[in-house]
Amino acid sequence: MKTVFFDLETQHLFQELGMTDYQSHDPTKLKLAVAGILSNKEYLFFEDSQAQELFKTLNQADLIVGHNLFRFDYLVLQPYIKQDIIKTLQNKTFDIMLELDKLTRCWTSLDDLGKRNVGFTKTIDTLKIPKMWREGKHQDVKDYLLNDLKMTEAIFMHGKNIGKLKYEHKNYGKSMGEREVCVKW
Repeated sequence: MKTVFFDLETQHLFQELGMTDYQSHDPTKLKLAVAGILSNKEYLFFEDSQAQELFKTLNQADLIVGHNLFRFDYLVLQPYIKQDIIKTLQNKTFDIMLELDKLTRCWTSLDDLGKRNVGFTKTIDTLKIPKMWREGKHQDVKDYLLNDLKMTEAIFMHGKNIGKLKYEHKNYGKSMGEREVCVKW
């Protein structure tokens, strides 16, 4: 079974495009900067001009694992792909954020899960990444993305092998402290 870990970075932030409130957020407008796939300790990067090749690679996987794929990453990719990307990939996708949302009823960030469970943290403030890409700091962005891919893999494997994940429970943005949830994947 071929499992791939998938994440992407965008060329813009919602706020840069005037989408200041949550209801106006439209990931399809953010434009793909670079996407990454990690599988068996090997990684590949795809820029926006390679979106079709990226989709083909994802479609060939048996399992695609990521964090917030259905509500963000797949929507960012949709303008580049002719098929309905969610319908095409939904049966082979494991979205960590969506699975945890079902159990915790709260939003969990990749960075928080990484810190609390596997000792990984983001290497750069996420909000700086689109500007860095536009400024031509492509290798720095790819290094950041690779770290996120490794963090995603480590979180998934921790949940699979240990059966528990710690997370910060939030209620309307207010921290309610650390909690632990049992996972079966």
